[in-house]
Amino acid sequence: MDKSIDKRTTRGSAIGDMKSSDIFGVAVRTIGLLVVLYGLYDIWTGFDNFVENLIWPPSQDDSNTGSALSYFVFGVPEFIVGVLLFFLADWVAKLAYRE
Repeated sequence: MDKSIDKRTTRGSAIGDMKSSDIFGVAVRTIGLLVVLYGLYDIWTGFDNFVENLIWPPSQDDSNTGSALSYFVFGVPEFIVGVLLFFLADWVAKLAYRE
């Protein structure tokens, strides 16, 4: 068996050199990024709803319109948790994989 084939397949592979804690850190960062994007979506929707209610005030019988405050109540903590997950992924991985 030729050893150059084995070297060629493992040398270019970045995942082959990663430990399980590194892969877990990448997964935590990915989840953090998704939570940040969802938080930004909620904040943007709340801002849009707030501006829309300023321009066209809702009627009294319209109960389907969401409150702009509820979007901010959920969007701001989502954004903060997502940023913390994204930037503290190494710390979370160290807590999960104590060496």
